[in-house]
Amino acid sequence: MKSFRSSLIKYGMEMRHERFSMSKLAKRPIATILMMTVLLPLTDAGASQRSGFYFGADIGVSVPNDLESTRTNNGIGTNCDQWLGADTLNDGTTVPLPLEQCSPRALPKRATKFDLGTGLLAGVNLGYAFHDFRLEAEYFRRAQSGERSALNVPGDPKQAEFVERSEKISDFRADNFFANVYYDFHDMLSANLTPYVGVGLGVMHVQMDYSGTSIRTNNSDTLQALGRNRHAAGLASLADETLSDTLFGYQWIAGLDYAWSERFSVGLKFRYGDTFNNFKDGDNAWKPLRGHASTVGPPGTPGGDLPIRYAIQAKNLSFFGISLNLKYYFNM
Repeated sequence: MKSFRSSLIKYGMEMRHERFSMSKLAKRPIATILMMTVLLPLTDAGASQRSGFYFGADIGVSVPNDLESTRTNNGIGTNCDQWLGADTLNDGTTVPLPLEQCSPRALPKRATKFDLGTGLLAGVNLGYAFHDFRLEAEYFRRAQSGERSALNVPGDPKQAEFVERSEKISDFRADNFFANVYYDFHDMLSANLTPYVGVGLGVMHVQMDYSGTSIRTNNSDTLQALGRNRHAAGLASLADETLSDTLFGYQWIAGLDYAWSERFSVGLKFRYGDTFNNFKDGDNAWKPLRGHASTVGPPGTPGGDLPIRYAIQAKNLSFFGISLNLKYYFNM
């Protein structure tokens, strides 16, 4: 009985306390509602309208447009090659031709398109946010695998001279240094979801491995019928070089950030980038040229030490990128 009476007394005290709390709260319902109305928006706004310095990182993919490359050969034709043995053409002309007729010149060129393939994009950035704007310094690298392209041109009279003609661009990589400015659309979707747009200007240091292969037919009769020195039969001209150039570029950016916590956000970033000018890298030697050094003639030949070189020009280095973006704000 004693235990039962104690339980009743305890239950009565709890009920009196509950009635007191409820009556106390009932006396100030308007103040409570006003307090919640003010505090909740302020809490949400603090998650999206950040200010101060932040550090960010990106990881994603880049999808380039087809790169168009043009090789210009500053050289001499097969019948001017002083390295080759003497031959007589069908019209009675003796080759190699005299050097005075064989000055190195820009030979016909042709553009080749390369699908560089989808690759990795990764970078870091440091920025400062104030009001609806952000200023940012960004570095990112994109890397593409590349492609080999066969130079098969229907109707090209040189086609019958070769058993293989191809070019390859591989291990394409671009180091990008940009200054970006963004506008954040705070509270457009919700307090924690912030879409933004931006634009950036900077420099792109582009490198690519280039190789070219030209192998002549072993059939000397075919070369004779084409009016070429038959001693060139079976000889190969090979290019193998790492090309590089630094270009000015721009990018357009759009994204969506989600405020994961007070200092940390995660989002998606979309970008389109391109260069203002074309990629150029010149004065590259063949390794070898028709089976020999990349010069007009062998050592000791009068004028034979003139170099034969090729240059590469590429355009349409544009790309699209999509990446997961993480940000950490130092000051709130």
